[in-house]
Amino acid sequence: MKYRFRKIILTFIIISIVLINYLTFKNFRAQNFIILDNPKYALTYKDVDSLLTWLPNISATAMPLDIWRVQYLIFEGRYTEAKQYVKTAVKTNPHVFVGEFLLGKLYYTQKNYDSAYFFSKKAFYGWPKNIEHYNSYVDVLEKTKDTLSLIQAYNSLDSSLKTRPEYFKRFYSSFNKIKLDYLIKEYKDERDVFVSDLVGKKYVRVYNFPNGQSIKDTTLVYYFKSKRSVFNKQNNEFLYKIKNDSFFFYYKRDFKTPITSFVSKYSDEYKTLIFKDVPIGDNKVQDQFFKALDY
Repeated sequence: MKYRFRKIILTFIIISIVLINYLTFKNFRAQNFIILDNPKYALTYKDVDSLLTWLPNISATAMPLDIWRVQYLIFEGRYTEAKQYVKTAVKTNPHVFVGEFLLGKLYYTQKNYDSAYFFSKKAFYGWPKNIEHYNSYVDVLEKTKDTLSLIQAYNSLDSSLKTRPEYFKRFYSSFNKIKLDYLIKEYKDERDVFVSDLVGKKYVRVYNFPNGQSIKDTTLVYYFKSKRSVFNKQNNEFLYKIKNDSFFFYYKRDFKTPITSFVSKYSDEYKTLIFKDVPIGDNKVQDQFFKALDY
């Protein structure tokens, strides 16, 4: 009798494991279909619900799969149902601020920006490494034209996140939409650049704003090792020369033919190196600004 009972229990366990593995596989397979569809929303909530199973599960990024149900319900304007799935998503993984993230998106869609700000901010500062949390918070700040919070959000990121271009590109894109006119482009105290301004210093691309605010773009850095040698962020060495008000870059093997050149100036007030009319492709140019990392 005991043997038969154990056999039944063992069979039940095996069937349960097989069922759970099957449902988990089906959830992950469904996730691939949904990711390809989002944000086109060619699928409907009914499609998504049928693709996902009843088994609570998380994605590869530790997000509950019910986030997809919520997002498609929000897209279809079914807010009450969406809130119910927010609760189940939180139960699946309460440690990733998914509830705040989803409520932020829900209130944003309803144009309730005060509530959207409250929840999306909690989600971002609770788990800033999640790019979706960052983007959701920035969506709200962009809509409310809150440049101060936008700058604070970017500055609060740790150095490892600031080196990821998607964070800075989103910040800069949103700032452009809000108050690009506040970016300092003209420096009244411009003077010629001296080698002594550069040698032994690392210069990072910077965006200066009034009241001493600045944003550093650590994806573009120059280290001026000597009077002739400069290294970029990838540790590639080039040669440089300053003549009159012009700055010349050279390949290390050829100090006669410049790769590129442009007018260069320096602002003592902002401790900023200014490169004017830098070629950026498609016959376009732009002024670029750099500040030593110790400022």
